[in-house]
Parts: sequence; C-alpha cells; structure tokens
Amino acid sequence: MPKPIIIVTGFGPFVGHEERNASWEAVRLLPDRLLFKNDSYEIRKLEVPVTYEAVDRIVPLIWAAEPSLVVHVGVHGGISTINLEHGSYTTGYCKPDFANRCLPCDKITLHGKEATSSSEPCPALTTNLDIERIAQELNLETNTKCCCSTEVGNYLCGYIYLKSLDVDPDRTLFVHVPNIGKPYTSEETKATLYRLIEKCLDDLATSKKLI
Repeated sequence: MPKPIIIVTGFGPFVGHEERNASWEAVRLLPDRLLFKNDSYEIRKLEVPVTYEAVDRIVPLIWAAEPSLVVHVGVHGGISTINLEHGSYTTGYCKPDFANRCLPCDKITLHGKEATSSSEPCPALTTNLDIERIAQELNLETNTKCCCSTEVGNYLCGYIYLKSLDVDPDRTLFVHVPNIGKPYTSEETKATLYRLIEKCLDDLATSKKLI
C-alpha cells in the first residue's frame, strides 16, 4: 500500500542550462510537508543528474519508497506555459546525455503490464491522472497558464517519465516548466507545482487510489 510520501524530482545542469535548471530551482522551494484532507504527506525533493545512468539508478529507489505520488519536473526552453505531459515514448532515446553517453537505440526494457500486455510494440505509455481537468482548475486558481501536452520529447525528460509510468501510471506525472523569468519566477512555478500536487492527490482520492 502506498505511503504518505510524495516524491518530486527536478533535473540538474545540462547543455544550455549549465548554471541552473528551472525545474530544480522550483522543486527545491517546495515545503517538506503537505496537508491533504487531514493527512500529512512528506514531500521528498530530488535533483536528478541529466544522464540515463542516473535515471536508471534513481527511479527504482523512488518507487521502493512506495510513494502515493511521483511528479517529475523538467525545463523546456521553448515554452511559456506550464505543461502537463500526457505520456512518453517507448523508443527513440538516442541523444547523448550530459555525460555524453547514449542508450542503444530501441533497446529499452520495460516490465509494466501496460507495456507487456500486447504482442505488438507499445509506442507510448500514458498517465492515468486526469490532467485535462487538473490543468483547467490550475488555470482558474493560479497566476500561471497551464496546458496539456503530448510532446515530452526523446531526451531525459521523456526517459524518466517512461521509467516511472512503467512502474505505476496511476501515480506518475511529468511537468515541463519554462525558463526562469520567461515568464514565471521560481516562486510562481513552485506555487503552481504545489497546487498541482494537491490536484493529483484529489484525483487519486476520487478514484479511490489514495491511501
């Protein structure tokens, strides 16, 4: 059974974002605890190096903690909105990471039932969270513009999302945030992430998937 733990990850430096990564700058500002429906949840924040090896090492540790929710956050320099990603591709992760290492193309091993339940290759895994509703509510309740996206990409953002979706699509979400100040401050992005976590917990509670 999931524990009252929420794990939120941001990424470390990579090409074009060597000094600071907007995702981690917002994630690290989140509080250590969140109160939801009279239950106290611990928020664990992790900075993930932008390498395939780090993702392969860290994702199993994340899920070994039996969290109620996992939210991965990454930066996208080409957006001015906060994007909730529907899902992630199962192939095509051929771009070198920040350590200049590559994955063998189309050699990703998945174990979840969504990826292995059919004899045909599964092109993508998707979250079961109702992100359309969550985005609509965030647009009414925050000072940021939130959108739903199907373009998580074939780099580390897509890869970490894929690996967590393979474990539990009910409790996994990836969020892309814009560069700092374009247009939101880290504080504004953090505030939206906090409300997003609450919305995800509410979605899980409604579908009776929460503790």
